[in-house]
Amino acid sequence: MKLIKKLAAGITTCIILSGLTFSSVQAHMMVAQHGTINLVDDGAFMVLSLPVSAFHFLDNSLTELDGSDAADGSDADAADGSDGSDGSDGSDDVDKKIGNISMSNLSIDQNNDGKLSSDELQQHRQQISRIILQRVSLSDATGPLPLQGLIISLASHGSPKQPSDQIIVMGRFKLNKNQDPLIFENQLFGKSFSEQVIDMSVTRQEDKQKKVFQISVNAPSHQLFSVL
Repeated sequence: MKLIKKLAAGITTCIILSGLTFSSVQAHMMVAQHGTINLVDDGAFMVLSLPVSAFHFLDNSLTELDGSDAADGSDADAADGSDGSDGSDGSDDVDKKIGNISMSNLSIDQNNDGKLSSDELQQHRQQISRIILQRVSLSDATGPLPLQGLIISLASHGSPKQPSDQIIVMGRFKLNKNQDPLIFENQLFGKSFSEQVIDMSVTRQEDKQKKVFQISVNAPSHQLFSVL
C-alpha cells in the first residue's frame, strides 16, 4: 500500500511538473500585470505576474498589531529565519493573524527600492508563498481548489538575477469533474494605478474556448468556464 501511494504521488508530481514546464515558457514571455489560466483535463495551470508593491503591507503590519511584543522589532531576526530557523515556528508575538493573513514584521523589499532582488526573494520565499496561497484562489461550488506545485520567480527577462518590480507565480489548481463554474480571485494589487488592474485570459483546451477578462482592486474575482 505504501509503495502504491509513493507511485501515485510520483505520477502526480510528474504531471504537475510537465504542465509547469510549459507554463515556465509562458512565464518568460509574461507581460507585467497579466496572467493566464489553462484548463487541461483535471488541472488549471496558472501563470500570473504580480507587483512587488502588493506585498508592501508587510511594512505597516506592526502598527496594526495591538499589544504585540514585537512592536519594537526586537524579534525581527526570528521572523525572517536569520538565526538559522525558517521562522515558521516563532511565537505568536512575531507572527500575528490579521484577517486571513499571517503577517510578519519584515518587508520583502528590504532596501525599499521598489524591486525584489534574488536574495530578497530567497530570504522571504516562505512568506511570499504563504500570502499567495491565501490571496490567490480558484473555486468551484465546493470551495477553494488546492494549488499545487507553486513556483515563484522574478520577472527579470534576460537576466534572472536582475531585481524586478514584478513576481511571476506559477502553479496548478486541481479541478473537480463536477461541471461547476470556476471563480478566479486575486487580492494582491500594487500601490500605483497601473498595478491595480490585471489582464487575464483563460483557455479550455478540451474545446479550445478562450476568454479574456480583467480583475482589479474593486472587482478582484471573475467567473470562468465550467469544467467539461
